[in-house]
Amino acid sequence: MNRLIQPGNMKLGGDTMMFNIPAIIEICGRICEGCYSHKAYRMYPNVLPAQERRLKASKQPDFTTIVNKELSSLRKKPKYFRIHGSAGEFYSQSYINAWQAIIKSNPKITFYAYTKRMKDFNFSSLQGLQNMVLIDSMHFGGINFDTKDNVPSGAFVCPAEKDKVICGINCLWCMQKGKADTKGVFFIKH
Repeated sequence: MNRLIQPGNMKLGGDTMMFNIPAIIEICGRICEGCYSHKAYRMYPNVLPAQERRLKASKQPDFTTIVNKELSSLRKKPKYFRIHGSAGEFYSQSYINAWQAIIKSNPKITFYAYTKRMKDFNFSSLQGLQNMVLIDSMHFGGINFDTKDNVPSGAFVCPAEKDKVICGINCLWCMQKGKADTKGVFFIKH
């Protein structure tokens, strides 16, 4: 069965599901230098077609119904759900509104996402939900991704590059309201 939602990647714990769409200019509004998604497209040719299928589904009127059905059909409900876990971005207000409906329908799951498009759309509907953590990827005046030498002063640096640190297991920074959504998170290039 070709589900829209998928288990988390190796950096996400077993209690995390995710949803990815392509990291393309039409979606992201930019292509970031060193984009991990574009590297994955070259290394794993089946990834982009699967993300394109999800993008197409996200534009259908029954998108929220399908995602909600998939979540309710899971034997083990996830604690966390990463929107755009390894690729994609919020691409329209109607897409944001669809995620708002999904998140409201699943109050026992903590959803979280990063976005570089805070200034492009109205995210107040998502930010107001208690089970949604929306993280501004431009929190530090530029993309929250660079070398160790360029970490902004006082930034929380994602520990995922260290051995045995798994999001949702031994680091919950991005899944807690009032943490990454207000203070940001910085990623080290590796």
